[in-house]
Amino acid sequence: MAAESDAPERGAETEKLWNETGVDPVELHLGKDSGYTLRAYRMSDTLPGAKADRDAAEDDDTVDGTDEDDDEGAEALDALDPDGDRERPEADDERVLPEDPDAGEPDPADFEDEAPEADEAEEEDALDAEPEEVPVFLTRKGKLLVFRERAALVAYVKGNDDHDLAVIDEYADLRDRVDVDDIVCDENDIYELDLVVANLRGGQEGWEPELLIKAAEAGRDLGYALKNDSVVAALAPGSPLDDLDETFRIVAEGGLKGRFAKRRLKRNDPQQAAIAWRGVIAKINDHVEWR
Repeated sequence: MAAESDAPERGAETEKLWNETGVDPVELHLGKDSGYTLRAYRMSDTLPGAKADRDAAEDDDTVDGTDEDDDEGAEALDALDPDGDRERPEADDERVLPEDPDAGEPDPADFEDEAPEADEAEEEDALDAEPEEVPVFLTRKGKLLVFRERAALVAYVKGNDDHDLAVIDEYADLRDRVDVDDIVCDENDIYELDLVVANLRGGQEGWEPELLIKAAEAGRDLGYALKNDSVVAALAPGSPLDDLDETFRIVAEGGLKGRFAKRRLKRNDPQQAAIAWRGVIAKINDHVEWR
């Protein structure tokens, strides 16, 4: 059953609701099915679990009094020495030796230039990473909840908080205020992923940049929200689909750069692009729960 096509006009009260809650209804077209869900963008450090994730990362270094880096070092040695010929120090070799009574006191200046090990520096960088804006969808247990009817979406929102979108501060306000007539999607929040593969297979002359740019936006958001590494990697910076997306954006901007970008598009294989996108859409579809 397709999504309803007789949605009302988006009035002032509806605009006020979505602006004040920072949430938007999203319309998804995936293959034979279409429906509605909700999406918000929030800073990563404002979501529950951000501090817990940081504390867990800090605690991961030591488990039961042992350093995990020791295990990683052993694995690295094994990789470099597959025949097992390299001598490895026994645990007893690392014991502290008695101090030399004739040795002088160490000079603190000798240690001023010591830098943390590379692994430690990388972990510190990860922990101190700047917060970023991330998508939060109406997802539950790794599934994206998509409702074929607007009324079903509203009923679920009003009656349930056992999903990932409920963690945002404005959810209680949204639950109290939302009505069926508010489920009206902005044009930018309608994603026709069902048309992507056919459009790509039609050849460069028929490619629709806006359709394909929006598909990439939805794919990145859903890949992140669903924690699907395959989708994230397929659209990650430097990937073929990301390069194609960047070219479409230049074409959409027009001008001299746009004309050059159109020429660059001709170097892309339509069939390969279609196959890659078909895989992305299939993976997203596998994680959709239609209601």
